Amino acid sequence: MTTKTATKQLSAIDAQKIVDQLESKAAELAETRASDERELASISFAAHASEDQKALARLETIKARAVKRELDARSLDAAIAEAKRRVVEAQADAAAADQRRVALQARSLLASLRDAGKTCDEALATFAAGSDVMKRVIQEINALGFHHPTGMQYMSLGERAVRTALVNTAFSRAFEAIPPSERQEFNDFVGKWCISLEREIAAPVLAVIATFLACFRDWKPYLAPGEVDLRRHF
Repeated sequence: MTTKTATKQLSAIDAQKIVDQLESKAAELAETRASDERELASISFAAHASEDQKALARLETIKARAVKRELDARSLDAAIAEAKRRVVEAQADAAAADQRRVALQARSLLASLRDAGKTCDEALATFAAGSDVMKRVIQEINALGFHHPTGMQYMSLGERAVRTALVNTAFSRAFEAIPPSERQEFNDFVGKWCISLEREIAAPVLAVIATFLACFRDWKPYLAPGEVDLRRHF
């Protein structure tokens, strides 16, 4: 149970390092086998034909080492096979973890995408309603006898304001570019209209006040020596 848990915690890189280490040991074992086989060829004749005791002792050493090496080789082969299996398992775990991470990020992005779409729809609906109100108000102002702003002015400046706003959106290439000198903002030109209309609305009232003050107020206390109230000549 503990071994299985440790296996799952291995990264693909760590698992591959173990494979490399085991294969390196297997290669070293193969080298010792080749070395012993070369030595075996040189001492076998003396050991068997001449019964050379030294050669016989050395032969027994090589044989014992060969048996141990064979067992070591088998165990290494089994270890390498298991290590490679763990590499595959670690790679699969890493791929699954990456897929989970991507899935979570994608779901988060989908939520953001929905919110952005909703924001765009709400903004466009607000813009449509606001622009319709502006059009209606201008018509009512004109109906009261004020000759500006006109519907044509509203359409011209409004169209420039829309194109100006689109410059900073992802859809800018889909619309005709507007030079900086022609760019407008609704709040800017509407503010100027309001100032002009306020003055026009106030002008008749100010004229009446000025006429009243000029005709009916007694200005004698304010006259300097030598000044004459000209109203008595009318």
